[in-house]
Amino acid sequence: MRVDEQNTNIPNNKRNILLLGKTGNGKSAIANVLVNSDQANTFKESARSSSETKEAKSETFEVTYGDEKIIYQIIDTVGLCDTEMDEENILLKLSEATELLNGEINQILFVVGGRFSKEEEEVYNIFKSILFFDHDCNISRYTTVVRTNFEDFEDRDECEIDRKILEEKIPDDIPIVYVDNPPLKGNNEIKIKLNKETRKASKEILMKHLLGYCRKNYRPSSLNLINDRINEHTKRGKELEKEEENLLEQLRKAKEQGDSEHEKLLQKKIDNTKKSIENENKKKTEGMKRGLIDVINQAGENWKNAAVTGVEQGNKVLPLVGGAVGGAIGVSVGAVGTAFSALGYVFTKAVGGEI
Repeated sequence: MRVDEQNTNIPNNKRNILLLGKTGNGKSAIANVLVNSDQANTFKESARSSSETKEAKSETFEVTYGDEKIIYQIIDTVGLCDTEMDEENILLKLSEATELLNGEINQILFVVGGRFSKEEEEVYNIFKSILFFDHDCNISRYTTVVRTNFEDFEDRDECEIDRKILEEKIPDDIPIVYVDNPPLKGNNEIKIKLNKETRKASKEILMKHLLGYCRKNYRPSSLNLINDRINEHTKRGKELEKEEENLLEQLRKAKEQGDSEHEKLLQKKIDNTKKSIENENKKKTEGMKRGLIDVINQAGENWKNAAVTGVEQGNKVLPLVGGAVGGAIGVSVGAVGTAFSALGYVFTKAVGGEI
């Protein structure tokens, strides 16, 4: 069946694809491959340990599949375990990703660069047990593990050997897709051409999976609970950003005309608008906290107890605190706790009755 593609911003049969994974595993490379960014610059790629993705970013492209026209929105998130981010930034970026989903998700692509580590399992369980908790819509039903940097991704036998090893570590019955997206920068023309062909083959595998396996959209109630808390501040924030853009354009014209008095007046308005944007972002972060509390309450008292004790319940590890936050109740879960310390803050405060 023929698949034609083109970038588009026209709303249609839309499917949201959320990318998750540790910093350096290749989330942004997969995003570029999917949106057909030949120069690999739509989403900033990096192999370094610190994340190049500092905010949720999305791009769309259209696929004609038989008689269907499908619009995919690819949402790249902040890299997990990025220790440079503080609690407020983590929650703000989570709220940005939630806002882009607009209450509906088609598939979570959980990107791993090798074995499924303990901290990746812990992150998965945070999303499964809290962020996307829903009685009728378990996260495992709309999650795919994407194994990146696998040079033998087109060799079925090699994939099956690795799959058996991976499946021992991956929770639930989650499908695994193998790809390799070598870099396009820092190479000679011949190498770049070969790498583009490899990335093209990877995209064919990903699209075959998305079109054939990931047919259904899901509307987890948790997304609605969070969006209800942040929508007002999201709308106001966008209005203020447009206002700031208009003021900046007026300032540019005032400078060209040499109108210093008008410049001063405009700069004062811009400074006040920036403060208002910061204030709305703080309110949005607070809304994200309260939205998470709503989700905790929906998930049930057992998860509140787990937030305090940090113990395993069956095969579900719920490590919700770490770093400085973990110290508040004597629980530490290592590097992943740093990235998700904001979640730990929310849980401990909620359980303690402080929020």
